[in-house]
Amino acid sequence: MDINWKAATKADRAALYHVARTIADTSSLSVEAIMEHAFGHTLVAGTDYLSNFRSGAIGRNKAKLIHDWIAEHHVETAHTVDPRIFPKLHTDAWGRYIEEHGIRGQLQIKRFTKDELNLIKKVKDRDLPDATLKLGEKFCFFLRTDANVHAIRFERYKGEWHVMPLGINGSPTFQLRHNEPHFPIDASGAIERLTEESDLNMHRFAFVVSQDTNDLPCSPDIKDIGQAANLHYIDVLFSA
Repeated sequence: MDINWKAATKADRAALYHVARTIADTSSLSVEAIMEHAFGHTLVAGTDYLSNFRSGAIGRNKAKLIHDWIAEHHVETAHTVDPRIFPKLHTDAWGRYIEEHGIRGQLQIKRFTKDELNLIKKVKDRDLPDATLKLGEKFCFFLRTDANVHAIRFERYKGEWHVMPLGINGSPTFQLRHNEPHFPIDASGAIERLTEESDLNMHRFAFVVSQDTNDLPCSPDIKDIGQAANLHYIDVLFSA
């Protein structure tokens, strides 16, 4: 059954704690770290989140955030521990393909600060986001290429993948130039400023690039990606 977390009982929320506890015991995370990832911010000192969570007294909205984060990042373990709360494994062939074949670390985020572009420090820990931005904060992407290539962007949020058009006039595909690693670029050749206005927590951005547009998939489907294409991805946490 799919739990309506807006009406979740104390028993439901306590069961969710048991899942989080098991994930913490079998990974490098703590329960507190799982909560911080799910909430998108550090826990407030002096607030006994852990005790409230353990007893099932944690707020329902917070429980839903924790459930959503676990479903996206540790669903196999969660399903094994409590299939009632995590009733089915979400098959994400595209997501698995990115994990197995994608390049992490070359695609980066730059934020605009006082009209200057500042590179956000890369994070090596795979359990942490590569970059953290606030809602409404302006940014662009950065990727060096040896030649002019074509690209398409996909974005995952709450387990769902979407095509995100960055091309001119709303085209899903666009061109990356080897002499300009910042993108997207508008029709006049200027670097465009992107923002995320409403969707908190973790986003995964994946770019497929190739010199041949026929290598680019038009949807997140592994059967449509060409052998000569490269795939780059980055995890970005948006906070309030």
